[in-house]
Amino acid sequence: MTARNILSAICLMLCLMACRQQMLKAYVTELDSNDSLSIIMGDSKMIDYHSERLGIDITYPSFLRHQYLEDDQMEVFMNEDVSLSFMVKHLNDEFRRSPGQDMMGMGAELLEAGDDYSIHTGQDGDLEYYGKVIDDSLRFITVILRYNPSHAEAVESLKELVRNYHP
Repeated sequence: MTARNILSAICLMLCLMACRQQMLKAYVTELDSNDSLSIIMGDSKMIDYHSERLGIDITYPSFLRHQYLEDDQMEVFMNEDVSLSFMVKHLNDEFRRSPGQDMMGMGAELLEAGDDYSIHTGQDGDLEYYGKVIDDSLRFITVILRYNPSHAEAVESLKELVRNYHP
């Protein structure tokens, strides 16, 4: 074999090794927060919970952890930068506006409205939120999903849970 052939063979082997490394790098990528949240959500189960203090039934994914608060008008389930809050406010003389009107007053966008509900989206500091307000003629029930914008794609199933929530 000539030196030129040996050099060509070495170059070919180096090219093949470089291509193999590139393929491996493309296949084994580092997970970003959206991927890891999707994996956690995919492994979770739905948990049924009855809130005595709110008087409502709540279904939430097991990757969220129930937070025990002193506030008797709220239940919160969270995991790092994703939270699901349920609030109940009974209708009385104190209310001049619904929680949906309050959200819109703080810059929320109205996405959808029905006879007894409204769906809103907005931003609160560094977090985005997606919320539903239900008026059952005795009380307002508000469900709000808050999340880091980097999880926008991963939280679509949680948005669906909020959208479909009905006590």
